[in-house]
Amino acid sequence: MNKRVLLGMSGGIDSSVSAMLLQEQSYTVIGITFLFSGTDDQNHHFLKDAIALAESLKIKHITVDLRKEFEEQVVSYFIDEYIKGRTPFPCAYCNPNLKFNYLNKYAIANNCENIATGHYVKTGFYKHKKYLFQGEDPEKDQSFFLWGLPREIVYKLIFPLGNYEKTMIREIAKEKGFLSLSEKKDSLGICFIDGNDYRNFLKNRGIKSQPGNFVDENGNVLGQHKGIFNYTIGQRRGLGLNMNFPLFVAEFRLDDNEIVLAKYDDLYCIKLHIENYYIIDNEVIKLGIELVVKVRYRLQQTRCNLHILSDTVAEVELLEPEAMIAPGQTAVFYHNDRLVGGGFIKSAE
Repeated sequence: MNKRVLLGMSGGIDSSVSAMLLQEQSYTVIGITFLFSGTDDQNHHFLKDAIALAESLKIKHITVDLRKEFEEQVVSYFIDEYIKGRTPFPCAYCNPNLKFNYLNKYAIANNCENIATGHYVKTGFYKHKKYLFQGEDPEKDQSFFLWGLPREIVYKLIFPLGNYEKTMIREIAKEKGFLSLSEKKDSLGICFIDGNDYRNFLKNRGIKSQPGNFVDENGNVLGQHKGIFNYTIGQRRGLGLNMNFPLFVAEFRLDDNEIVLAKYDDLYCIKLHIENYYIIDNEVIKLGIELVVKVRYRLQQTRCNLHILSDTVAEVELLEPEAMIAPGQTAVFYHNDRLVGGGFIKSAE
């Protein structure tokens, strides 16, 4: 009897080719599409594509409306973080708390032993335990987004695309006769924000800009800003200042409604504190094994040492300085290419 797998389907090329590859591996595939945001009209196009693909492959398809849950959990987190002067990372919050949580629930309800998605991630075993590993394609590796998944879900996961490069996935879609699918553009940015303009999104949600002062690290006024949430750590353009040398956003001082500006060299840090962390391999911590950390998706990995300070806070010692690290973003830890944990950045110094 074929193993049953629940596959998250978005109607895009990655999840669609995943369905084909799983069928070739003799899995009985059940497709599921979650509605996270948008109106029925906005969701119609990608939902139609997911259903059409499921019909063409003769697989069962389920649609689940999670817009209320997404609003209450992910969108509220996103807004709250900006109000606190932090830079949120909604994917890292959504995956363990909503998306994979519900994938697991529906997998159980549909008697599926496994869960699959179109992420470019590998799975494998290390010392008899299952872990996530970086995908074969370094440009597409998405393990960075999945550090918060609990081990009981990791054991169920299958990632059909983990050993492929994106160009190969497009070729497979063509070979299978899905030409329009092979030409689909990748989705980029924040899934629930049209045009990826988070500032307008916040304004439309009633978050008001409170003008204040740009200052240097000593509190000397350099000019006026248009509201803290309109700026990001490391920003240089759009400050509206006439200076003889470039300045960058270095820090938000919420109590005084001030934005600290500094020269680029002053943005480097060698120590992070992270909170709400999740470590899937505690042995690397106990043994003091040197790890590598990524603090932005497209950024190169940096060597580090990780020290647990309490149940909720850990300290990261960077062995090579990094610049423009924003509180609220995530720090993701690897032992070689094996994902061992992550956390949300509380502060950098």
